[in-house]
This record gives sequence, C-alpha cells and structure tokens, in this order.
Amino acid sequence: MTVDTRPRVPVQDPGQLRGGDPIPPMRADDHSDADPAVETPVEARQGFLGRPVLMVLVGGLVLAMVAWVGVEMLAY
Repeated sequence: MTVDTRPRVPVQDPGQLRGGDPIPPMRADDHSDADPAVETPVEARQGFLGRPVLMVLVGGLVLAMVAWVGVEMLAY
C-alpha cells in the first residue's frame, strides 16, 4: 500500500495569517504499514478517562433510578 505524503494544501506560516484570513485545514497523521502496527500517540489515543467519565456514568445511573421509581409509582 502506498501512502501519499504530499501536503494537500500549500503550507502557510501561521504567523502570516491576519484576522479574517482562512485557516489552513488540519491534516491527519500518515498511517504506517509496519507489522506490528506502529501508531503515533494521536492515533493510539482512545479518549479522556477519569472523573468526567465517572460523573457521566453516575449521572446516568441516577436518572435511570429516578425513572424506575417514577414508573413504579405510576403503575401501582
């Protein structure tokens, strides 16, 4: 498999951009064909973990319990 490494847009110096000028689009990292796969840290990143994820999970559980109690009260 051949990887095209040529830039898709002309490279611009961000210091030359003025207000109102378009920002050049970001380009994803080139993927490798190595076996086993060699990934850059950006490609390998899964996402954020820790306290924000825990809060979302706990909040969803609390909402599910509130809904359950509401249905139980309406059903009986």
